[in-house]
Amino acid sequence: MGVYVHIPFCAQKCYYCDFYSVVVSEDFPTLAGNYLVSLRQEALYYRKIWGEQPLDSLFIGGGTPSVIPPEELAGLVSWLLKELPFVAEPEVTMEANPHSLTAAGVEVLSAAGVNRISLGVQAFQNNLLKSIGRIHRAEQIGESVEALRKAGVDNINLDLMFGLPGQRVQDWLNTLESALALEPAHLSCYGLILEENTPMEKWVSEGLMEVPNDDGQAEMYEAACRILKGSGYEHYEISNFALPGKRSSHNLLYWQNKPFIGLGSGATGYIGGNRYRNIPDLWRYMQSWHEGGPLYEDCDQVSVEREMDETMMVGMRLLAGVDEASFCRRYGISFWELYQPAINDLLARGLVEWDGAKLRVTRLGLFLENQVSAAFLR
Repeated sequence: MGVYVHIPFCAQKCYYCDFYSVVVSEDFPTLAGNYLVSLRQEALYYRKIWGEQPLDSLFIGGGTPSVIPPEELAGLVSWLLKELPFVAEPEVTMEANPHSLTAAGVEVLSAAGVNRISLGVQAFQNNLLKSIGRIHRAEQIGESVEALRKAGVDNINLDLMFGLPGQRVQDWLNTLESALALEPAHLSCYGLILEENTPMEKWVSEGLMEVPNDDGQAEMYEAACRILKGSGYEHYEISNFALPGKRSSHNLLYWQNKPFIGLGSGATGYIGGNRYRNIPDLWRYMQSWHEGGPLYEDCDQVSVEREMDETMMVGMRLLAGVDEASFCRRYGISFWELYQPAINDLLARGLVEWDGAKLRVTRLGLFLENQVSAAFLR
């Protein structure tokens, strides 16, 4: 079980992003300081509810956490590790962008307990980075990785994206080659999704920008699977690849549908059967904690039936699949009893396979994952 902390600040909003964040301005130092106080208040509130269940992972995401001065961010990490019931050596991940990461900053964060960094790389071609609103340059990626290793942080993930506007298959192959040359412990490869109300979705819908079609994206995804597996990376989740022993412990919580604490404006959490999302409004969020309590955009009690559906849906993203015995121990019933017609249909279409113990996606199912997941939503 783990903790997610949302840092909703960015130097510039990427054109494809629909995560809640605000662009930093002149009052940022004061705003960031007040926000960190609210995060501490929220953590203490959930500490009482959570109890003594041990926490295995801490994930600082955004936004761009690395825009906050490293000393202040390190102070938050140290405080959380002390005040919440973390195990002795938790996985502590922080998202960062190459342009806002310094060698001195990394050393401060590493000393505070950050032992894993997820770098928002996306591409190694400056023209593609510019087209999606990224403000770092390709040459800064290697510099950031070198600074991380000098600070003793070897557990590095690189986030990459395919299906970008103007991206050719050869560009994607070059990105994979450049990423592998840096020898990261983990790689996440995501296809571009045109989210509603983002600048990029608007430009594409108006014909001002072109993105690769479904076949083009499928070709890029297949290349990633082939090349990364051939380079010694374990393909363990639809979009994620890891060297042996370097899977993301925190993200596995989501794919196994386990409880977690969510802190920050716009963050989601799942505690005591309640799934909540904090108000995605920085000022209202801080005001709510000034007054002593949470302010949710939504908060639902998840029924056992819905949790079982969700467990199957997210579990099928894992290439290991969903283990029937584990499902039975958790819910007291076999997933065959609940979903047999849906499973039989997926088997007939060649999207999943059953080995007598686990149900998992096939190679074809990887490319049609949305259809696989949707089959378990009753």
